[in-house]
Amino acid sequence: MDAVLIVDDDPGILLLIKHILAEEDFRLLTASDGEVARTLLEQGSSNILAVLLDWQMPKMSGIEVLGWMKSQPKLEDIPVIMQTAMDSPEQIRQGIDAGAFYYLTKPFDKTVLHSIVRAAVTDARTTRSLLKKLKESENPFHSLFEGKFRFRTLAEAERMALWIANACPSPEKAMQISEILINAVEHGNLGITYKEKGEFLAKGNWREEVERRLALPENAQKYIDLDIKRHGSTVTVLVEDQGAGFDHSSYLEFSEDRAFDTHGRGIAMARAYLGLEYQGKGNRVLVTVTCGDNEEESGSPAVRSKGSRW
Repeated sequence: MDAVLIVDDDPGILLLIKHILAEEDFRLLTASDGEVARTLLEQGSSNILAVLLDWQMPKMSGIEVLGWMKSQPKLEDIPVIMQTAMDSPEQIRQGIDAGAFYYLTKPFDKTVLHSIVRAAVTDARTTRSLLKKLKESENPFHSLFEGKFRFRTLAEAERMALWIANACPSPEKAMQISEILINAVEHGNLGITYKEKGEFLAKGNWREEVERRLALPENAQKYIDLDIKRHGSTVTVLVEDQGAGFDHSSYLEFSEDRAFDTHGRGIAMARAYLGLEYQGKGNRVLVTVTCGDNEEESGSPAVRSKGSRW
């Protein structure tokens, strides 16, 4: 059964978090220090969806556990929520650089705890589902040199991402393009704002709201156009939605200002492996996927980090 690992050297905190999350649809595992957490992760990585990790602990600190996780291929994609009383921008940046994309401050609010953990678990489940489909799917784009495609739903966005990723020797990393395609649906064509998405995620009805808006008459004829071309070992994908566009510049890197939000990481995480060039008002983005054997050619090497997932 799916599980979330809670790591804290304070027995009272462990008990409190277990009580708050008792009704969630996953098991709760606990560790009293970093060394115990390391053992549990080595033994049960296939079932652990997320780790709620205290920063300051004896024997092995949270940041040391995080660094170790990101060095392990089987563990590097597990989302980590750093639980800390240290909320200065410098300390948050240290965690981000180490690979933490979620933060929870002590003392924490029960509603915020639920929201952050649910977001991390949802991300992990989505990732694992897409990677499972990736392994099972055929590769219709293997011999593609040029093509134009159109889609409008989340399911179609995920399917297109699978096909594009499967054209590459390292499809797990190329799957990051799904973040860009999903953004085009939800924020582009459907106009879901950053604030609204946070509210929907907190309520657990984000996908339902996307489907509701897709069914509205004013959105029935809104599509995302893809222009895909292969240039030797590189595939470029021009993604254009029919939305009003947005200021993409603040999302190209994951900021400490959004560390405590339940979302807002997708573009920065995609940029770690893919080349991204936003054009015009922001409703057009040219995505470059390197499909050669040299992974270091993909994306922007300067922003690749151990914390990047997929």
